[in-house]
Amino acid sequence: MEKTKPSNQEKQNLVDNIKHGFRPEDVVVRITPQHKKSITQMIQLYNVPVGEPGHRFVEVNETYRWGYGYKEGDDMNYPYAWNGDPLYCDSTIGHGAELDDLCSVDFNYDGDWTDEQQEDFEDKWYNGDPEDDDGRSGMAWLYDYQDHWQIEEENLIIDGPFKYDIIDKTQYNKIYIENWQPTKEKTDAQSKEEN
Repeated sequence: MEKTKPSNQEKQNLVDNIKHGFRPEDVVVRITPQHKKSITQMIQLYNVPVGEPGHRFVEVNETYRWGYGYKEGDDMNYPYAWNGDPLYCDSTIGHGAELDDLCSVDFNYDGDWTDEQQEDFEDKWYNGDPEDDDGRSGMAWLYDYQDHWQIEEENLIIDGPFKYDIIDKTQYNKIYIENWQPTKEKTDAQSKEEN
């Protein structure tokens, strides 16, 4: 039986596992923007599916002074996952974004909206529903009180430059690598030279 030679990436993964004491599936990568006002929580909502009468769509972007997002540790193996600016993060991954100091809210409407409906939506977003005894507004109003709007998509959008930290998936205070640097994606010429 002929043995296959491990790839450079497989060798690097083994070295990282031995050197750092973790497996990619056991960690998350925390992404922190290095400039103020560089993290936005974006959520897209609709009332009824496209094509049905009265369809309305709104994208809400809340920009914060500070916060961070996460990517799965398995993404460390894919250089293309780190090439973008901005980076998009699933807000359900990690230990929470800890968004701090809301700076702006932007609403982008599409569909059969009247001016009154837009004003009503924004008033409930900012101030909550007058019927709600708890006075929830913003994301709390959306998730915990109202039942009219459906979520199409939600992301944290982080503008660079970035700081990356490798953190344990279950223990938020256990940091394996501070200031981790992702592997750069190879050019076609570099890939051919390697083979």
